[in-house]
Amino acid sequence: MKLPKNEMGFAMCRGADGKLVAGPTAWGTPTSVAIPVQCPTGADFIGLFHTHPGGVSFPSAQDISSALRVGGKTLCIESEADGLKCFRIEG
Repeated sequence: MKLPKNEMGFAMCRGADGKLVAGPTAWGTPTSVAIPVQCPTGADFIGLFHTHPGGVSFPSAQDISSALRVGGKTLCIESEADGLKCFRIEG
């Protein structure tokens, strides 16, 4: 799958029915994106998703730090090279 040239991301949330839902999509630069930790009403924040255009699906130190700072337990990253990978984040 061809990803946009700029990173994009959103908060991953779990609705009251147990289904995963996304917060608003944020768009950044080719190397970073500021993701608002915002979930739909009644949903709980569980982690962050973002893309690494032209990179790999492995979290950078900044990715891990950002996830820990906002209380995310899961970090999912998608790249063209590796596809989608998710990681458990523990502080």
